[in-house]
Amino acid sequence: MVGITQISKNVSKKAGVTQKEAFTVIKYFMDEILKNTDSGKRVNLVGFGIFERRKTRARKARNPKTREIINIPEKNKLVFRPSSKVKFR
Repeated sequence: MVGITQISKNVSKKAGVTQKEAFTVIKYFMDEILKNTDSGKRVNLVGFGIFERRKTRARKARNPKTREIINIPEKNKLVFRPSSKVKFR
């Protein structure tokens, strides 16, 4: 698995900036995506994909160990839909 540290190393080499600067820019970029999706907006990165929040319905499920029925509340999930350019690489 590749983490933000490895990505910032690669970006810093390609962009000719320090790893710390690349890490900061990537972190701010991710924060902006979350801030916008949390406020109900869709974030469309052309050629890459769309980030958006979707509400899941509340539902009932069964605990596999105890077989007890439990209520699962509704929640907002962060969803990413890749662009067709990304899907068929």
